[in-house]
Amino acid sequence: MSSDESTPKHLGRARGRGAPATAAATTGGYDVEETWRQTVRALVAPLGRALTLAALRAAFARLTEAAERQRVTIVEEPLFALRGDPEKDPPQRWDFEAVLPVRGAARPEGHVTVARIDGGMHLAATTPRGLDDLKRLYDHVLGTSFPAKKQQLARPYILHRVHRLADGQAREPDEALAVAVYLPAVLSIAPVQVPADEAEA
Repeated sequence: MSSDESTPKHLGRARGRGAPATAAATTGGYDVEETWRQTVRALVAPLGRALTLAALRAAFARLTEAAERQRVTIVEEPLFALRGDPEKDPPQRWDFEAVLPVRGAARPEGHVTVARIDGGMHLAATTPRGLDDLKRLYDHVLGTSFPAKKQQLARPYILHRVHRLADGQAREPDEALAVAVYLPAVLSIAPVQVPADEAEA
C-alpha cells in the first residue's frame, strides 16, 4: 500500500498525493497551498453528523476489511469527506463519510458503496488543533484565500486526512491531532470580493 504518512515536518504542508504545490500562503495561522489531486475510485462508508475519532477508526477499519475481502489495491491512506458547503450549510447540517481510494474491481457491500472522487485543483491547509478546529479553518480558507485568488468552491465535497490517528495518546476529538483539508477550487466567473489587505498590496 502506498502511503501519504506525514512527519511533524510535513504537517504544515498538506499536499495532494504525488502533486507538488504551485503556490503557498499563510492566513490566520494556516499554511494554504494550491495542489492537485487525481480522480480516484473509492470505497465509501457513511459517518453521519457526529464526527468523532472513534467513528473514524471504525469506518476506516470497515473499509479496509472490505478492500481486503474484495482484493482491491488501496492506493492512498483513508480520508473523510464533508458533503456540504460550509459557507451555506450550518454545522448541524454537515454530513460526513469515510473514503478509501482503491484500484480494482471494487463493489458495493452492505453499507459500503463505491464512488468516484473527483480530482483537480484544491486549496490545501492543515490545522494542528484537531477536528474541533475545522469550522475555523473553513472560514479562513473560504473567506480569505479563495477571494484573494479569485476562486470559489468547485463542489460541496471537502476531503480531509487525519494525522497520528493510530497514536494511542490521541483518543478524543479535542486532543492535538493534525487534520489536512483539501477544498476543491475553481476560478470564479462572478465578481469576488478581495480582502482589504490584498486590495492594498
